[in-house]
Amino acid sequence: MPASSSLVMSDFDVIVVGGGPAGATAAAFCTQRRLRVALFEHTRFPRHKVCGDVVNPNCWPVLEKLGAAERVRALPRHEIEAASFAAPTGGVLTVPITRGATAIRRSLFDQALLEHARSCGVEVFENETVHEVTSERRVITSLGRYQARTAIIGADGRHSVTARSAGLVRKSSGGNGHIAFQAHFRAPAALDGRVQLHLFHGGYCGVVRVDAERANLCIVTDRRGALFHNDCEALFTHTVRQNPHFRNLGIDPEPLEPLQSAHPLRRPMNVPARNGVFLVGDALRVMEPFTGQGILFALRTAEIVAESIGSSLQPERNYIADVTTLYRQRGRTNEWLRRLMYCERAARAIIPLVRRMPGLARWLADNVLGEERRFR
Repeated sequence: MPASSSLVMSDFDVIVVGGGPAGATAAAFCTQRRLRVALFEHTRFPRHKVCGDVVNPNCWPVLEKLGAAERVRALPRHEIEAASFAAPTGGVLTVPITRGATAIRRSLFDQALLEHARSCGVEVFENETVHEVTSERRVITSLGRYQARTAIIGADGRHSVTARSAGLVRKSSGGNGHIAFQAHFRAPAALDGRVQLHLFHGGYCGVVRVDAERANLCIVTDRRGALFHNDCEALFTHTVRQNPHFRNLGIDPEPLEPLQSAHPLRRPMNVPARNGVFLVGDALRVMEPFTGQGILFALRTAEIVAESIGSSLQPERNYIADVTTLYRQRGRTNEWLRRLMYCERAARAIIPLVRRMPGLARWLADNVLGEERRFR
């Protein structure tokens, strides 16, 4: 009988809230440490997710350690050869990518990781919404009550119920006011193996081929551009078609599924852990992702939390120290790029400069895609 159908409270060593990459990875790593794990996901997979669909090269060592790399490699995907930045004027900067970046639809990627967690022994409860996390490490859902003996891991995204219930949310200004709209479109023949960032006044657009038929397109715009979100043709006209490099791609503004939106696009780090509750992925910190860093942060924080819970005498203290180091190492270039995306005048000046300085282009690629300096 499923635990959710019983009036008796069910006990687990670890309870994970959220079944995306951070939650599924954390749950699977915890089972590898012989912990009994339950995972609660409010919807049923596969499900569409607003994302750039790019898997950063640094994700593969985590997936290998998890034992899920071959499952992920078997998915329909498209290898990425370079990253390009295109300003409306000022040309295009292309940075070669030499190792392991690939584009995979998030619906497929997330389902593969959740199925891997299930195969590792995680008890997965889909369509069961978590309403509250109590100070006694209890989880109250739409169907039952559950007790975590060791830890609760909040992997429930930027609007995390876990973070709010456990008092781990830090006050912020709510981000920069920009909104992301994302969907898949028919991939034109002109779309090659690059992940492309096209700047326009008020925002930017990321586009990448994810398989033979589909391209992922994500438009990040200010609220003026967002007024046209109900009409994709109008949204294109008032945002990304300002950029002639994008127009040359010839993407038909008829999405293969309804546009979805995400906001805020950035938020300061919440309190990483307290009283046996740990936050991972976007529940911990929302960073505007470039070249797959959002998925990378999800996987790495999940790996770190399992290490901290499973082997540390001071799990909360060690987890806080390690994730702070992770974001400090990899967040600086992310912030530099974010500011560049919103300053068209700076982009017009910087892109030609970097094109004349190959060493600077290599530095940029290494900081975004280079190997992580491990701290354990």
